[in-house]
Amino acid sequence: MDHLRAGAALFNAGHHLAAHEPWEERWLEAPRGARDDRLQGLVQATAAIHKARTGDWAGAVGLADGAVGYLEGYGHGSLRRWLRRLAADPELAERERPPSLSVDGAVVTVEDLRFPAAAVAAEALAATRGDEFAERAVDYARADVADGDETSPFVTLTLSYLRDGSPAVRRRLADHVRRRRARDADVEGLFDPG
Repeated sequence: MDHLRAGAALFNAGHHLAAHEPWEERWLEAPRGARDDRLQGLVQATAAIHKARTGDWAGAVGLADGAVGYLEGYGHGSLRRWLRRLAADPELAERERPPSLSVDGAVVTVEDLRFPAAAVAAEALAATRGDEFAERAVDYARADVADGDETSPFVTLTLSYLRDGSPAVRRRLADHVRRRRARDADVEGLFDPG
């Protein structure tokens, strides 16, 4: 459920390429006979939007048509209608945002996400941006949460990165990652028998 919510929140925030990551990861992890067509439909929907926005209209049309088929029977009626319109007019993605996605009847926003779904979303966003510091910060945040520290600077900054992503947040996050790496390097090997 965390991957579904993370992807929906990213999608609703307009981060369509990033939304694709958590859904595809969950879909690929499932055994071949047990893969969720809804996830494949959502993956194809995000790819269709991305292709349309980058001018690959033939790709956008094929993916939009495929997404509609995969999503049949899973709800998402407004998205299916929008995708049909996209298949007929790929330039639609430049003029109009797709409808918001709901999970369990509620629209999910990045502000709604908490760990671990927030970590999944932040990691996907960082990966699509090529932001190595943010990816590492998510790793540290997950480790801190696992250690019972749910209010660590990494948890707070990961949530801020996901919700805001401003240059100031990213600078603070990068500074914390550098300090943590330095601290880890200082203690590495300290207790090894010599």
